[in-house]
Formats: sequence, C-alpha cells, structure tokens
Amino acid sequence: MTDTVNTPQRPNILLIVADDMGFSDLQPYGSEITTPVLQDLADRGVRFRNFHTNSLCAPTRSMLLSGVDNHQAGLGVMPPFHATNQYMQPGYEGPLNHRVMTIAEILRPLGYHTYMAGKWHLGTIAGYRPEDRGFERVFTLLGGGASHFNDHRALSPSEIPQTRYDEDRRDVSDMLPEDFYSSDAYADKIISYLSEDPSDQPFFAYLAFTAPHDPLQIPDEWVDRYRGRYDGGYDAIRVPRLQRMKEMGLIPEDVADNPGSGLFPTWDELGEGEKAEQARKMEIYAAMVERLDMNVGRVLDHLKHQGKLDDTVIFFISDNGANPKEPQFYPMNSPEQIARDYDNSLDNMGRKGSFISMGGAWAEVANTPLSYFKLTTYEGGTQVPLIISGPGVAERGVDTSQQLHVTDILPTILDFVGAVRPTEREGVTLAPLYGRSWKPYLAGETRAPVRSSFDAMCFEMVECRAVNKAEWKLIFMAPPYGDNDWQLFNLREDPLEKHNLAEQEPDKFHELKAEWEVYAKAVGY
Repeated sequence: MTDTVNTPQRPNILLIVADDMGFSDLQPYGSEITTPVLQDLADRGVRFRNFHTNSLCAPTRSMLLSGVDNHQAGLGVMPPFHATNQYMQPGYEGPLNHRVMTIAEILRPLGYHTYMAGKWHLGTIAGYRPEDRGFERVFTLLGGGASHFNDHRALSPSEIPQTRYDEDRRDVSDMLPEDFYSSDAYADKIISYLSEDPSDQPFFAYLAFTAPHDPLQIPDEWVDRYRGRYDGGYDAIRVPRLQRMKEMGLIPEDVADNPGSGLFPTWDELGEGEKAEQARKMEIYAAMVERLDMNVGRVLDHLKHQGKLDDTVIFFISDNGANPKEPQFYPMNSPEQIARDYDNSLDNMGRKGSFISMGGAWAEVANTPLSYFKLTTYEGGTQVPLIISGPGVAERGVDTSQQLHVTDILPTILDFVGAVRPTEREGVTLAPLYGRSWKPYLAGETRAPVRSSFDAMCFEMVECRAVNKAEWKLIFMAPPYGDNDWQLFNLREDPLEKHNLAEQEPDKFHELKAEWEVYAKAVGY
C-alpha cells in the first residue's frame, strides 16, 4: 500500500442513511425527539436546508451510490410499479445496472476497505448484490423493508422473494439471534468490520438503516420511552417544531404554519380510541428515531476509540420524506388481511407481530413545514435532512443558500478522496454523472453556489415530476395527489407550495417546462 492512501486527501468516509424519516424529525431540524448524537454532529459541521432526493427509497439509493440519475441507473421506476412498456427497458431494469459504478467500486481499487450494513434494495440476484458492487464485507437486508425483529416478516406477500438477510454471500435470514433488532444489528456489524482490520487503510462504510421505515417497531425496553408525549395531537407537535426551526435559522420567520393537505382527519375529528392509536404510533416512531441516533453514536464512539473519528468525513441523510401509507398499501395486502394476520392492539403496537405505520397526518407533521410526503415530488417528498462533518469541512451551522441533489454525494466524496470516476468499464461507456461536487464550498475555498440561478434539478417517479431552478419550482402531480397538470410555485415567497403561478408567470412556466423536456430526453424518460 502506498503512503498516498493515508494523506489528508484520503480520509475515511462514513455514509449514513435513515429510511423514510421526515424533514423535521431530528433535534437539529427542530424535533422534540431526542437525537443528541446527530445534534452534536450538526454542531460540529453543517446542516443543509435545501437538499433533495427522489421521492422513493430505491431510486434515491441508486442515485446516492452512483451519482447518476435514477432513470439511467436502472431505477427509472421502483419495482413493482413498472408499466408494461417500462419493464426491463434500459434504465428501468429494476436492480442497479452496470452502466454505473458505485462509490465502493471506485474506492476499493484505490486501497479503501469497503463495508456495508443495512438496506440494499438495489438487486437480489447474483451480479447485483452489494458484494458484486464493490463492497468487501456486507450484512444487508436485500429488500425494501421487513419486521425489524428476528422474524424478518415481509411487508407483503409480493415482498417475500427479496426479504432476505445476506452476509458475505450467505443467506442468514434464519440465523438471526433472538434479540435481533435492525438498527442495533447494523451498527454491530459496521463496528465489527471496522474492528477486524487494525491497519491504517482508509475505509468507506455505508450504514443504511431500515428505521424508521414501517412496520413501526422498537424493543420492549423502549416501547414506553415517549409514553404520553403525543397525546396532544398533530398541532401540538407541528407548531413548536416550526418555531424551533425559525429560532435556529432553518426557515424564515414569516413562514406560515402548514395546515397540511386536508386529505386526513384533524385531531379534533378523531374519536378517543383513534386518538390513542394515533398517539401510540408516533410514540413508537419517535423511539425508533432516537434508537437510530443512539446507534450512530455507538459507531462514532468506536471510531473515536480507534483514533479514526477525526479522519472521517461523515454524511447523514434520509432517503425521502416521511411515509403516509398504511400497511395495506403494499401490493397484495388488504385491511382485512392485516387485521387477521397481525396483532395491532394498543398494547402490542411496536412489538413483534404488529404492523403499524405512522399514516398521512403524522407524515405531514414529520415533514414540517413542507407540503405532502413520500411518493410525491412536493417538497415534503424530496427535501430531507443533510448533515456533513469531518476533516476538510470548514462550513458550519445552518446553510439555506445551496440547492443540493443526492447525486452530488458521489462526486463530493471522490473530490475529498482525490479520485475520478472512470468514463467506461470493460468497454462499456458509463452513464454520465448527474451530480457535482460540493467540496470547494464545504472546505471554504469558494462561496459560489453549487448550482447557480441557471441550473435546474429535475425529478420524476411514478409520473410525479418536478423542476427546481433557483427559487422557482414546476411540478406535475398524478392522481391521487394531483390532476395530471403542471403547476408553478415561487418557493422563496411560497415555500408551502400553495399558490399556483402558472397563469401569472407564463414566461417562467415555459422556461421550466423546456428544462423538463431537455432533462426527460437526456435521461431517456
């Protein structure tokens, strides 16, 4: 090994992803949920206000690991939502295709150890698993979600084929210990992999939690950790979150309280039994987020003990906005089947054998002050927390100036490492990078925006589309959250996306529509 891998230009990289966590669910983003580890990470680094992902899990992960738009990386749509004319077409293969390279595939030949623990969701067959995509040691849930306990129950019958735990090419689904809990186990594995190699080789570790994705579950010793905290309902949580976000400078003082989409009953419209169920769901969700934070702390404490923490650049994100869907949303599920096959009584919520989700009203609270949630290209679907800390990160505090995209993470990591992604592999031309590096800004080398007022960011998933350009946003929403029409918003004046300006601003409307057409043609949509 050459000395170059141990220079400051070759730091360790720790990439942490939460699953379906809302924009305001962390202390450094205004939450009442206790997350001291991520608060400290934000205090020692920078947290961003305008970071965007895709509106669904797997497409975001394809872009995160490849730096390439999801329509070219193989996740133009997330299985099982393919239309007949999309199935197995280029860019819509389902797994992460081989026209892209992952961060691990790029860094491992440069002398990096590459470790992964957590959710993969990018392919289950040989050639597409994380071991085939550059990771040296792996403990992974191959699918999109499951029971967080050792029973690893699938989200629905259609999910059973990919609901498997894989460790270094071995199926270990039936070998999980009795006290298995996903967030604890993923942290355990990353710590184990880091401990097994005492060398000074740098590492890239990908810690991809399945929390707080449903089913909402938590070990028994934490099941009452937030007992009574959410008895006051949605407004009693949302309004204080909004105020704390204003106090920390995340949002302007004049941002109004967001009453939500109106799609779900208000707290006052619920019966007493319904209120008790809703409060219990959020109690379990909050405990999951705090448990995630605790496990991030365990990993950071281990790095500190190894003397590696100060040499590690840390990225923390959520993969999309909070999830509004109930358990019957997953294909082949039904309300009757959920009631028959699970014990969702109040006393059993959050325990093994239960399957509950936070639901739409709490999802809107979790995304305060943004509108809507996962599955949509409203800001609540695609705008998520981003915290960065570590060597070479001079930026501090809250950043509201930059517009950032999940595909930017790969080029930023490569810039920190001093590496360049190849343009071809084994004679195959790789799809172009969609992202761009933030390192000059993070390092204090420039105050220039990563994206100028001339640069657009585009998104699409299941016919929901968006173009963000400076303060302007053009959005197309398919039913049930839209009417298959385009709307135009000025996010600086209207961050809640309530006032459609398409008729008042026809020139801007057509400008952004043209940006969409260029993007759609470029990525093969």
